[in-house]
Amino acid sequence: MHFLNNGSQVETVPAAKSRVGVAGYFSESNEDNAPSYPGQDWFNAVIREFQTALTRYGVPFDPDNFDHLSRLIQLTALPIGSPLPWMTDIAPEGWAIMKGQAFDTDLYPETAAIYPGGILPDMRGRGLIGKEDGESVGSFAEGQVKEHGHPGSLVSSTDLGRRYTNTTGNHEHTNRGGHNFGGGHKVQETVNSSGRNFSGTNAAGNHHHFTDMGPHAHILSIALFGASKNTIDHLKCNWIVRLA
Repeated sequence: MHFLNNGSQVETVPAAKSRVGVAGYFSESNEDNAPSYPGQDWFNAVIREFQTALTRYGVPFDPDNFDHLSRLIQLTALPIGSPLPWMTDIAPEGWAIMKGQAFDTDLYPETAAIYPGGILPDMRGRGLIGKEDGESVGSFAEGQVKEHGHPGSLVSSTDLGRRYTNTTGNHEHTNRGGHNFGGGHKVQETVNSSGRNFSGTNAAGNHHHFTDMGPHAHILSIALFGASKNTIDHLKCNWIVRLA
């Protein structure tokens, strides 16, 4: 409400009178058959209420303008075109759930100024991230997994070279001498003055064996886990936008 400015005003707010009765409403004819009248206290209260709101939000008062209230609402309300989380499946009157649908640009010109194509963004299953310099507002980006590695996931080829057995094994065998009466073979024996000598096998001597192992590698497979998208703990909501 504007200040009084017709020459009958005072510059200082007068002291308020004592209140009478229970707060109520205007009437053309009350119980005393007399109309209600506001009085100076009521008008001054309305002026101060209005002026306090303008001062708080930085709206300068101009007695020749009559858009103070609309400017105040514009400053304190959510800007048209801004997505707002909403926790029901029914949008409030004058709002729409953002599902990629068309809207009437002639009926809602202020919304069309933000979405000139006449199509609301499809916000189902999507979030909002502040854009980097050089990126376009409203552009869509597919989800990505942040570049990372897995410890111990590298398997290299290794040449194990040649491996040897121990150098041992010197041994021989002896056979008891005698005659073979039933077969065609016998172990050679020599008889001399000291008795019988028995023939033996040749000594094999100390020896070793080796095996070439050669180079080889292994294949490492890391199993898949997780879901189809990167997400955080969250609550589901609808994104809505005001139409105007």
